[in-house]
Amino acid sequence: MALFRRSRFLILVTRELTRKYTFPLALGFLVGLVGMVAFRGVLPRIAHQIFEPTIRIGMVGEVGPASLPLDIQRLLGAGLTKLDPDGVPQPELATKWEATDSGRTYAFTIRENATWHSGRPVQANDINYNIRDVTFTVTGPYAIRATLKEPFAPFLTLVTKPILQTGLRGFGPYRVANVRLKGESVQYLRLEPVTEKKAPNREYRFYRTENGAITAFQLGDVDVLTDLTSPGIFGSKTSASVSASPRYDRVVALYFNTKESLLSEKGVRQALAFAVPDLGYERAYSPIAKFSWAYADDIKRYDYNPSQVKRLLSGARIASQSANLTITTFSQFVDVAQKIATSWTNLGVPTAVQVVNELGPFQVLLSAQPIPPDPDQYPLWHSTQSSTNLTGYVNAKIDKLLEDGRKELDIEKRKKIYADFTKRLVEDVPAAFLYYPTTYTVTRRK
Repeated sequence: MALFRRSRFLILVTRELTRKYTFPLALGFLVGLVGMVAFRGVLPRIAHQIFEPTIRIGMVGEVGPASLPLDIQRLLGAGLTKLDPDGVPQPELATKWEATDSGRTYAFTIRENATWHSGRPVQANDINYNIRDVTFTVTGPYAIRATLKEPFAPFLTLVTKPILQTGLRGFGPYRVANVRLKGESVQYLRLEPVTEKKAPNREYRFYRTENGAITAFQLGDVDVLTDLTSPGIFGSKTSASVSASPRYDRVVALYFNTKESLLSEKGVRQALAFAVPDLGYERAYSPIAKFSWAYADDIKRYDYNPSQVKRLLSGARIASQSANLTITTFSQFVDVAQKIATSWTNLGVPTAVQVVNELGPFQVLLSAQPIPPDPDQYPLWHSTQSSTNLTGYVNAKIDKLLEDGRKELDIEKRKKIYADFTKRLVEDVPAAFLYYPTTYTVTRRK
């Protein structure tokens, strides 16, 4: 009987509490349910941030959201095409294309399994390239047509640029988790994996100078530094490993101002090219990318040759006038410039070195130049391109080859055109191509 009264009492108390606190109890239950669902949704992301590795990378250079390094852009999205190791365009977002009207029209078919990180399919109306003298027309959900004003063989290289939406939203293996700007420059960028959950997070910090990046490494802000021009203090540091690699997408060269009376003679320029000593880097002999389908090996080589120098200078004005030359360069190349200047001086052409922060008038310029992925060299050497033809070079045959090379679509015919172009340019030597620059990656030892 006592047990019955005790049970009845508990039932009455519970009923009264439930009646009195119905709303708080219901609200608490609802909040708990929502919280549990939400926690289950964010738990994988929290776990990834805590337990999965993060690569913290420092890079040198000021970049905006639209000018991020291509290596980063390719983690976020993809272009209509991509280049194979030889520089030949291959399908990427586009599964196929057809060129008609002598290369004025390209019809692309887009693969249907690509989705934005939001889950929406990538379709033709998402293609947002802004290329001069090219009009894009959507012809179907997964079809788009590009119409060019004139035939332009490098066009398929232009559309390798990854396609991204506003806010750096893409459809690649990584998404942007956080980005911080200072003015229009990206200071910090964090990427999280989308498809491969075990892939590391990637954090990028950007610095104006190499010294700033090195200081950040020393302070522990980053664990990797990429694309340094010198190993610097890390050569003897046991806490960091240093790896070196040649950059085949760049070439260091001596650019001769062909408008200068002393340098207008081809023989003088050849002599100066032969007078460059061994600089300790991997030699470059051509302006065309070393692994490009258009690279031609049958060209003149200007390896160090003092006897050739003396022969070529024997009747030249530069020798008879006892003229002096100045090599203009930037701080990262000053040691190389000094070696060349010493060699030229010892071989009869007194030479000084001038270090500048920005390009101005010069006699001889020592600098690095990007090698375009397509062999088209029109901006660099065509006589009409006064703002980018640094040497002031004028050669009617070279002009014609450059014009033909960017119009011809047949790759074998283009290969012959650029082989002829390279042979003639190197023979005429408006620039002496020296070496592929070495860059260094520094990684903190664990």
